[in-house]
Amino acid sequence: MKTLPIHRILKTTVATLLTLVFAGELLQAAPTTTQTLVLQPGWNALHIEVLPSNPSLSTVFAALPIDSVWTYENARGTPEFVQEVSEESLTRAGWISWVPTNRVDSFQNTLFQLQVNRSYLVKHVGTNPTTLTLSGRPSLRSRPWQPDTLNFRGLPVDPALPPTFLTFFRPSPAHYSPATGLQPMYRMNASGVWQRVINTDLVRPGEAYWIHVRGGSDYIAPFTAAPERGDGLDFDVVFDELPLLMSNLGSSSVNARVRDLGSPAANPLSHAVDVPDQALSWSPLPSTWVRPLASTQNTRERLAVRRIDMASDLFETVLEITDGVGTRHLLPVSVARNTIEPLAGSSRSARPAGSAEAQSHAGLWVGTASLNAISEAHSGPLSTNFTRGFTLQLETNAVSRIVTTNLIPNSVVRSSVSLTPTPTASEFNLRLLLHVDVTGQTRLLKEVIEMWQNGTTTNDPDGTTVVAKPGRAVLVTDESRIGQFSGVSARDGVEVGRRVSTAAFDFPGTELPMSGDFAMGSTVIGTNRMSETFERNPFKHRYHPDHRKGFNIQRVIELEISPPPLNASPGYGERTLQGIYRETVTGLHRTNIVVRGTFRLNRVSQTATLNAQP
Repeated sequence: MKTLPIHRILKTTVATLLTLVFAGELLQAAPTTTQTLVLQPGWNALHIEVLPSNPSLSTVFAALPIDSVWTYENARGTPEFVQEVSEESLTRAGWISWVPTNRVDSFQNTLFQLQVNRSYLVKHVGTNPTTLTLSGRPSLRSRPWQPDTLNFRGLPVDPALPPTFLTFFRPSPAHYSPATGLQPMYRMNASGVWQRVINTDLVRPGEAYWIHVRGGSDYIAPFTAAPERGDGLDFDVVFDELPLLMSNLGSSSVNARVRDLGSPAANPLSHAVDVPDQALSWSPLPSTWVRPLASTQNTRERLAVRRIDMASDLFETVLEITDGVGTRHLLPVSVARNTIEPLAGSSRSARPAGSAEAQSHAGLWVGTASLNAISEAHSGPLSTNFTRGFTLQLETNAVSRIVTTNLIPNSVVRSSVSLTPTPTASEFNLRLLLHVDVTGQTRLLKEVIEMWQNGTTTNDPDGTTVVAKPGRAVLVTDESRIGQFSGVSARDGVEVGRRVSTAAFDFPGTELPMSGDFAMGSTVIGTNRMSETFERNPFKHRYHPDHRKGFNIQRVIELEISPPPLNASPGYGERTLQGIYRETVTGLHRTNIVVRGTFRLNRVSQTATLNAQP
């Protein structure tokens, strides 16, 4: 194996990150849902559940008669709680505020944007109630409780089935105890006065409360649903599967319901179905998916994406997750699919485009063909000492023929040859390397080297250095081009390229074009010809006088790509493919030799161009 002189380390990871930026442009759009709030004249205590695309307070409240907006910022201190709200009471330590920018005192603004999962005091100076509709991205990242003090916050409750304060906080020792009841909690009444709640008062969505916490707590709700990391399920272009964690903290069983608030018919998500003593299977996520949870039960559900079912390169939605007894969580979901583009300066000329599916499979596919059947060229018994005129029936384990011939005395007759492969005692594996370009053209490769193409920079109008063209991974089959690029990994302190090769195929040049559509249900075919004088012909021996030439060998290779099998993994068709492998070999025997097996491929790179110009 060659060591390649290069000067960058671990650029494959960087390439992946840049793919996220430039293929998906960091998902500039966002999964959105709507929150509707009714503002009464006077003071309103609001809890914001979504982040508008433009969270500027000047934009959010532009058309509303709003006098001021306040939020409590001091996360460490204890708020000086006052029962009646006024500007005078709010201008104390810990509060930040906003007033409309057309007012002279707006230069004193310390609050400028809304934040998701944050509570605000809003003074409405109109004479009638006003509806505020916010459209934006929800988040499952909750604010921490400050211990042994009052916290200003809202709660994740189901507007269709609001719970009582006692029901909501009963599982939390920091908020409720059988001996002392609920910790002090206050809601704002119609007169703008904070009033202590009782056990049977209903919790309302979008409303903010002062809630006292005894000691530390990480309590969210009686039922919780959250991703393992982040504040939503962001599959991006990288992940095929992400977990959803759900917990029932209550003393009774619940039915967790997951409902798509966006476009259920276009939802490409699947959930794992794990039945004991059975193989794991995947089922499409229904418009409403019900998951029973026993008392105090935790579950880690596996959600995966079927990118081949996506109608566009970006899918976004919001999943509403409820427990049927008053808790609701809004889970944003984003899935991206790479947009394959050829690199500028590619040495490949344009070809007729394959199907849209074949083009979507652009990249490097690496896998294994497992051969498990072969035709028997010499099967059947031998018969001798026949005279002319006999009719002979010969049978093999694969065919039965009637052969009528004028037999020469004392001759040997061999049975007819079967071209139907018969099972072998064990499998023989071949490594497969396939590349599909942006037009859908498929090539069989002997080897390929992953290298790195450095990006370029320029200066913006302010003179700041910015990236003009990002660096990216490239695939090289022409070894004379290796010195034009740098490496993607380090070996013994030296940066090298990553070489992938196979010993199963050999032909002149580095690439063998294949015909056919690289798509599910289709077959790609390549003909690997090796002349008798080919330097690496295995039957040609340089120093043996009887073998100065080999055989003219031809291998016709067929890959029949299967549609998604039953219970296929959600990544099938986008990250993995499988099917039937067939090969017909001529030149080694007076009849063809036919082998058969299966193959499985994994897409390891989405670089659509080979030997790109630097």
